[in-house]
Amino acid sequence: MARMRIVELGSSDGKLLDRAVRGFRGVSGVDHLAFLTDPSSVCLLMVDGAEVVGWAWGTRQRHVCGYSQLQLYEIEVVEQSRRHGIGRTLLTAFLEIARRDGDAKVYLFTAADNTPAKALYREVGGVPAEPDETSFSWRLV
Repeated sequence: MARMRIVELGSSDGKLLDRAVRGFRGVSGVDHLAFLTDPSSVCLLMVDGAEVVGWAWGTRQRHVCGYSQLQLYEIEVVEQSRRHGIGRTLLTAFLEIARRDGDAKVYLFTAADNTPAKALYREVGGVPAEPDETSFSWRLV
C-alpha cells in the first residue's frame, strides 16, 4: 500500500478533482477550472498512490461583520478506508488552512443522525449549535 498524503488542490489539479467528484458524487465531465481558480475555494484530497480515499472541500465567505469564514461543505472518506484517522486528518488540515489564511471561523452542517461525524467534530474541538447539534463551528481568532 502506498503512503497516504494530503493534496491541497490548485488550478492545475482538474484531473485529480475530477477523479474525486466521480468517486464521491458520481458526476463526470465537469470543467473544474472555475472552482479551482476561485480564491474562495478550498479542496483537500487524501490520496493513497493514485487512489483518492477522502476529501474535504468548502468555500470562504466574507461575513458582514468584517471577517472571513470558511464553510466546510463536505468531508468524506471511502468506506473501506474509514476508521483509520483519514477524516480527522482532513478536518485538521482544513482547519489549519483556515488559520493560515486568516479566517476567523470554520463551520459546517451535518445530519442529525450522523453520530460518527458529530463525535469527530467534537473531538477536534468543534462546538455544536443547540438544540439539534446539526451545526458545528470552530472559532480560530
